[in-house]
Amino acid sequence: MAEQRAAGSGRSAFGYFEETVAGAALVVLVGTVCWGVVTRYVTATPAAWTGDISSVAFAWLIFMGSAAAFKYGMHMSIDLLWTRLPAAGQRVLGAVVDLVVLAFLAYATWLGVQFCLSSMDDPLPILRWPRAILYAAVMVGFACMGLRYAGLAWRRVRGDVAPTGRLPETAEKDPQWN
Repeated sequence: MAEQRAAGSGRSAFGYFEETVAGAALVVLVGTVCWGVVTRYVTATPAAWTGDISSVAFAWLIFMGSAAAFKYGMHMSIDLLWTRLPAAGQRVLGAVVDLVVLAFLAYATWLGVQFCLSSMDDPLPILRWPRAILYAAVMVGFACMGLRYAGLAWRRVRGDVAPTGRLPETAEKDPQWN
């Protein structure tokens, strides 16, 4: 029970992966943009490399931040039809939606892999790093979304209808999670 509670509230080793990567990317993004501004307007030699680093950090921030929002159920959904269906209809529609979302996330992950592989020989303009570092954010972000959604869909199949997308601080205060 304690293991399920820990995994459900995000305390496992993989629990805060998306937030950690997105947070690190945000710190790198803010730092490089600030450094670029300082070197452009204070010193005589602007740091040209800040554009490459900030582009990579921005991509990782966007896709990993989206994965974190996906994990907590923070993306918008429209449930007009869902609320009007009987319980059996909700289960069927939920299964269909889960399959469509999982198929889309798997396809987007596969496209991210293809992007990475095709851009290995295409360097970034200043640093000359492989552009695949930038496109890997797409692959990893969608893979994280797919893994999180697969877990949610599996819990639905087993009949667990408890909310799974809760922010950590609200999950700890909610008696349903303790």
